[in-house]
Amino acid sequence: MSAVARASALRVLAAALVATSLLLAPSALPALAAPAPPRVAPRVAPRAVPALAPAAPSLALAAPARRWRAVFDDGFGSPRWGKRGAVWSDRTSAYADGASDPDQFKFDRVQAAAMKVSHGQLHITASPTTAAVHGPWRTGLLTTEPWHGGVAGGNGFQLRAGDYALIRMRLPGRQDGGGHGAWPAVWTWRDGNEVDLMEWHSETPGIIEFANHTPGASTYSFVHSPLVGFGRWITVAVRFGATDVGWYVGDDTHPLRLAYQDHVGVGAKWHAYLIASLSVSAQPGRLPSSAHPISMAIDRIRVFR
Repeated sequence: MSAVARASALRVLAAALVATSLLLAPSALPALAAPAPPRVAPRVAPRAVPALAPAAPSLALAAPARRWRAVFDDGFGSPRWGKRGAVWSDRTSAYADGASDPDQFKFDRVQAAAMKVSHGQLHITASPTTAAVHGPWRTGLLTTEPWHGGVAGGNGFQLRAGDYALIRMRLPGRQDGGGHGAWPAVWTWRDGNEVDLMEWHSETPGIIEFANHTPGASTYSFVHSPLVGFGRWITVAVRFGATDVGWYVGDDTHPLRLAYQDHVGVGAKWHAYLIASLSVSAQPGRLPSSAHPISMAIDRIRVFR
């Protein structure tokens, strides 16, 4: 994340954690009531975006409207990262050296060995590289951004204004180390064009975070959801509208429902690379408390246009 964006988000989060009653205000943060309808009705027409089959065991989509077509789809059937011609790179220009980001309060040291594919899922495991838990942690990150002309992979795919992205993922569990310092995220990056499809911190396990940090925008929301928590499989969807970004949350038994929309958007000419990462937090109050590994999984990522 950019320094300005992260600093702003940290200030907001600090205030939010002090005054948790603000997080419950239905006018600012619509609750995701399941299985009953949400208290705030979605402002997007139900058929405006592809919907998930409510009881699907994986990211099986119902037939989308004809105007939608899949332009990116990775179900992680095999490792495809870190070498020329691969879909993903494990290096990003969002990090000064491509692999670590201490200025943004992260202990990350991105290494390909922290990632593997098993049973059609991407598994990322973070573990400390020394005996000091408040030091570097080996972890994983994937992006479609080409690294140094694609020498380390990255097929160059970019999300655009108007796209609709879907991600099915498992949050870190309390018992597998996720109860300390876990910071999974799916986000975008290109010269500061950052939108956080989702962020989650293990210190506030019932809250999912959304943000639009594109130039000229600074919108964010910390949404309480009963679908979010330690070890939960969730589906997050984002509609990247030019004048309004909408975030949706669901799971295998609850269909996607609108969780937040910013009424600002990304602008008609916006485009940015896709990133999925598992960071380990170096933020005060969110430091790792043990050397136990932290893990997360991603089942599938799809983008419609």
